[in-house]
Amino acid sequence: MHDWTLISLRFDWNEARVTLSLNNTASDTVYLVAENVARLFVPKMDEWGKSVSINEIIGPTRQSDGIEILQIEMQSGDVIEIAAASFVLPMGSN
Repeated sequence: MHDWTLISLRFDWNEARVTLSLNNTASDTVYLVAENVARLFVPKMDEWGKSVSINEIIGPTRQSDGIEILQIEMQSGDVIEIAAASFVLPMGSN
């Protein structure tokens, strides 16, 4: 997902679902979905400068309690972290 663009992040509180809208390198809109979200951390400090592009995806990594952690490092230096029961990653995200 390097150089993909983060368009939006939506947290449906009632459904405990986070949906990220992304543009891939072909400029197609794709979605990353986290189900049964337990924790969401979305900093916007822009330590490396303003950017809407993804640098690196780390995970999802299953923890001992069964929760999966996904980290999205933005090219701004911010790291979005989602802890959820499961993730649906967009096609071609590897």
